Amino acid sequence: MTESQTRLRVSLTSPPLPADSSRALPVPRDAGMPVPACLQRPALSPMPDTGRAMEGPGEELAGDGAELWAGGLHNSNNNASPGGWLSPHSGHPFAPFGARAPGTEPSYVERVVLEIVESERTYVRDLRSIVEGYLGKIIDAEKPLLRPEQVSALFGNIEDIYELSSNLLQNLDSCDNDPVAVAVCFVTRSQEFDIYTQYCNNYPNSVAALTECMRNKQQAKFFRECQEQMRHALPLGAYLLKPVQRILKYHLLLQEIAKHFEHKTGDDYEVVVEAIDTMTCVAWYINDMKRKHEHAIRQQVRNGGTPGSPQGALGVGHLTHPSLGAL
Repeated sequence: MTESQTRLRVSLTSPPLPADSSRALPVPRDAGMPVPACLQRPALSPMPDTGRAMEGPGEELAGDGAELWAGGLHNSNNNASPGGWLSPHSGHPFAPFGARAPGTEPSYVERVVLEIVESERTYVRDLRSIVEGYLGKIIDAEKPLLRPEQVSALFGNIEDIYELSSNLLQNLDSCDNDPVAVAVCFVTRSQEFDIYTQYCNNYPNSVAALTECMRNKQQAKFFRECQEQMRHALPLGAYLLKPVQRILKYHLLLQEIAKHFEHKTGDDYEVVVEAIDTMTCVAWYINDMKRKHEHAIRQQVRNGGTPGSPQGALGVGHLTHPSLGAL
C-alpha cells in the first residue's frame, strides 16, 4: 500500500468534512451526536451467532416494495434452522412461520416478512457496490483521484452501514420467515442504528462533494467508468441516497406486520410493537436533523448568505414519511 493510500484510509476514520467550505453548509449537529433517549433502552438478549458467512446478494427485486407484497415473494435464501428462535420473554421457540403446506399461498404477514428480507438483500448488494465499486477503487488507485477530505465527505460512514446491514441480513435469513423473530432482529440492534444519523447529517456534504467532483473532467470520467463497469442504470448519487431512504422505511414495513398480526396481545405482539417504536424513533430523530438543517439554510439565506449544499440535498420530500406526520 502506498503512502497516499494509507493517508486516505486513515482519513476515512475521521468525521466527514465539507467538500468545499465556500459552498457546503455546515450540517447542524448536537455535541457528540447523542443517541436519542428511546434508543438507550436495554436491548434484549444477544442474537444467536449463525456461524455462517453472508451469501452473495440475490437478484434485484423490481418495484418499490408495495407491489411485491401484492404479488407474493419467495425467499430463495432461507437458511433458518428448523428449531426456530427462542423467545426473549417466554423462553420457548417461535413458531416457524415459513413452514406451510405445499401449494398454499403465503399470508399477508409472510409476504411482508419476505419483503423485509429480500429488500434488505438488495440493499446490501447496493451498499457493496458503493464500497467496492467506487470507494475501494478510489483507495486502491496508484495516483490519488480525490483529496482525502473529498472522499470523507462523499462517502461518510458508508462502510459502517454496509457492515451493519450485512450482519442484519444474516440475522434476518435465520428467522425462518417468523415475524416475531424479525422484530427481535431490530430490537436487539436498536442502538446500532444511530450510525444512520451520522450518515444523514453528512448527506448534504456528500451531495456537495459529488457536485464538485462532477465538475472535474478526470473525476467525472472515473465515476462514469465505474458505473459502466457495474452496469448500473443509475449514477453514484442515486446509490448514496439509498441509506437515507432505507432507514426511513423499516418502521413502515414493521407496521404492516403489526396491522395484520393474528393476536394483538401477548409477548410476541409486544416484541413487534417494540421494534416499531425503535425504528420510528430513529426515523423521527433523522427527520429532526432534517428540520434543523433546513432551518439553518433559511437562517443563512435570511442573513444574506448562500445555501451551500445543492437544492434537494436534504430537501423536502427526501426524509418525510406520512406515518411520521409533521414532526
